[in-house]
Amino acid sequence: FPTRRSSDLVVAAALERTRSYFEEEFDIVVADISQDSGNVATLDIRGLTAIVGVGGPVSLLVAFSFDPRLMDVLYARMIEGIDVPPGEEDTYRSSVAAEIVNTIIGNCTAELQQRDSTITLTPPMIIESAKYIHRMKDAVFISRSLNSEFGSVDINLVGPGELFDRNLNYVK
Repeated sequence: FPTRRSSDLVVAAALERTRSYFEEEFDIVVADISQDSGNVATLDIRGLTAIVGVGGPVSLLVAFSFDPRLMDVLYARMIEGIDVPPGEEDTYRSSVAAEIVNTIIGNCTAELQQRDSTITLTPPMIIESAKYIHRMKDAVFISRSLNSEFGSVDINLVGPGELFDRNLNYVK
């Protein structure tokens, strides 16, 4: 099971990497950060959400939920100069979200690496409709929202990752 300390390292790394990536790659300044009370019973993952499993010394699911306005800006800036075939916009939007999350979490791995252990990442899973994750006993739930002039991105950590199947259903 991940400890609160190890999950805090993931949160700190994800927040810093998201902030720097948004500023450097998209010229989007993150104005402030809000956080949960640490005692939420349900995570509301809304909007376009990309979820990555992190394995190794820290085993968690990390879900980035993008405000639709923010996703519009990220999408427009990332596909600039690319001809998106008609009817493929949703596929490209999902790919943009997956690429952003892959980059951020991939850049976090150096900070999370411990001697003699490897960190694994799953390919991002994309959810486009509202979904809830209810906290189980001993699960770690941490939520932070990074706010910008274009909207927010919620970063949710859920662990241990072994509690969930590929569709975010609890494994009995």
